[in-house]
Amino acid sequence: MTSVAALDALDARIRAALVVELGVRHALAYGSRTQVGPDGMPTSDGWSDLEYWAFLEPGATLDALAFLRPLMPIALAVVNPYGTPNVVTPDLIRVELHMVPEDQLAQVSTWPNVGTSPDRMLIKDADGRLRARLEEVAAHPPFAATLPGAQALYDGVLNDLVFGSAVLARGEELRAWELLTPVRGGLLRLIRVLEGLPQPPAPTRRAEREVPEGWRVALRGTVSGGAALAYGQALTLSRRLGMALRLEERAALQEALADRLRVLSGLDSPARDSGGGC
Repeated sequence: MTSVAALDALDARIRAALVVELGVRHALAYGSRTQVGPDGMPTSDGWSDLEYWAFLEPGATLDALAFLRPLMPIALAVVNPYGTPNVVTPDLIRVELHMVPEDQLAQVSTWPNVGTSPDRMLIKDADGRLRARLEEVAAHPPFAATLPGAQALYDGVLNDLVFGSAVLARGEELRAWELLTPVRGGLLRLIRVLEGLPQPPAPTRRAEREVPEGWRVALRGTVSGGAALAYGQALTLSRRLGMALRLEERAALQEALADRLRVLSGLDSPARDSGGGC
């Protein structure tokens, strides 16, 4: 883990460089280092990444590597699948620098309110428009208030289980494991609803500190053993949560899924060969 002081020092250098960079008209920081929890304390720690957005003057360009190289030692430089330059220092600090034209500034107003502080985010603002947009975001309903209700979350889990189990039945086990990720996310959301816990943008965030051990043990069953058994564990857990939350359980669908998973687990034999597109 990098010390918070080291992250603070690097953050200060990057912020100062963005302020004096002529082609940058507006700049902000993003991520956990700009967020404040319900207790009023920062949510960042020594594991946090550094993330920035630079909104460029018309016609201006910025080479991310050339910009960042004087500010830190760089062990790795890549462009992620979303087109954003990332660099990593030898002590494993990851820095992400989004560079977009100034005319994309309006997109900031569409960002969710995840507890970010405008004062922590703001780096450079040539005309006051960025601060106005950041304050608009801070006035939005909190992210948790924008989530679907418990029944919709539950139905989404069942839908994902149908999809993933069909892929597994086809024989694509690796893809089926991948499709369990949103299932676990939905289950975690439901657990957080049941336990009255915060709903961060990533449902796994702080789960080890917030989610009771019994639920975490149940969730671990969805990441171990054979894929069919993991899907069965996820289905059982969804049923427990549906009952505890007094939701419409979709019993017929639950039973059909259970039958499919028993066949895939080798605990039963299929009554007939059924095809389908997925």
